[in-house]
Amino acid sequence: MTISGVLTVARLELMQRFRGARWYIAFVLWFACIAGIAMLTWLALADSETAVGSITFDVVLFFVLGLSLLIMPALTATSVNGDRDAGVLATLQTTLLTATDIILGKLLASLVMAATFLALAAPFLVLALFQGGVGLLGAARVLLVLGIILLTVCALGLMYSTLVARPVGSAVLTYLTVAGLSFLTLILFAMSTPFVSDQEPARIHGQRYDVSAPTGPPRCEDYTELRHVVHTERTWWLLGVNPFVIVADAAPHDLGDDSASGFTPLRWISYGTRLAKAGPPEVRDECYLDGDSTTDGEARVADEFPAWPVGLAIYVLAAAGATAIAIRRVRTPIRRLPSGTRVA
Repeated sequence: MTISGVLTVARLELMQRFRGARWYIAFVLWFACIAGIAMLTWLALADSETAVGSITFDVVLFFVLGLSLLIMPALTATSVNGDRDAGVLATLQTTLLTATDIILGKLLASLVMAATFLALAAPFLVLALFQGGVGLLGAARVLLVLGIILLTVCALGLMYSTLVARPVGSAVLTYLTVAGLSFLTLILFAMSTPFVSDQEPARIHGQRYDVSAPTGPPRCEDYTELRHVVHTERTWWLLGVNPFVIVADAAPHDLGDDSASGFTPLRWISYGTRLAKAGPPEVRDECYLDGDSTTDGEARVADEFPAWPVGLAIYVLAAAGATAIAIRRVRTPIRRLPSGTRVA
């Protein structure tokens, strides 16, 4: 592998893509969509006393992630088998370029395209930063995490493009993978709840109602009672591989800040994920006498290790594995090709 070879393939790939007007139209539509969402958010929060900056950052980042997952598979899902059908891949393979140069070059071109989409959304995220409520380092961290997720999606699309002969098939597989990570993980987490639930003795701190006990002033005490317990700490990893959960958990939010309110989807997702990761509490606080919260969820979430590093590590491994498979599939000489595949 050589740096010049990778850059050459990346340049050729970008020149091919920018030859037509469809990507320029996509950039304009993308910018208009993000601008419209940001404008609607500011108008909705104009007369409110909530943290406008953090809410705007949440909403814009949420839609950037969602729209990116719709666009990114198109960047690489037809990259190799499309070139093979057009006879371009065989030409590249006859040059001094190695299989690693070709795959990494295509992946670099896709990364440049993804970075362009993120750059078009950056002005609205920067304006949200100036409105307060969001730290600069935290915003940089979540954008880095978002970039790695999009790079992984591109690597998976590139892998399918080398495994499947038809561009339509590889595009469908890539979109199915993205849909599985985004939606199927949530469905599986919900459906697995009965399998990790059981009637178990649980420690309770609250008022115990015993008709046989002598009456007196109400007081709270510790006791053990048979309760329905859900061990989400065994299945939280299903949420941990969801791209929305990873970005939400990496987003700069103070989960213990009770003053945060309004539509903050990333904060809610992060809070729910860490609460699921923590599992059932050792002692359930059900004492209503002091007027305090009946749960210690905030404290348990604050002490819980974030879920996003685990999910991000899985994505990095998946991207590396997909890239390695793609490189192996492009190496020459090829021992066996799918039927109907055009060589040159």
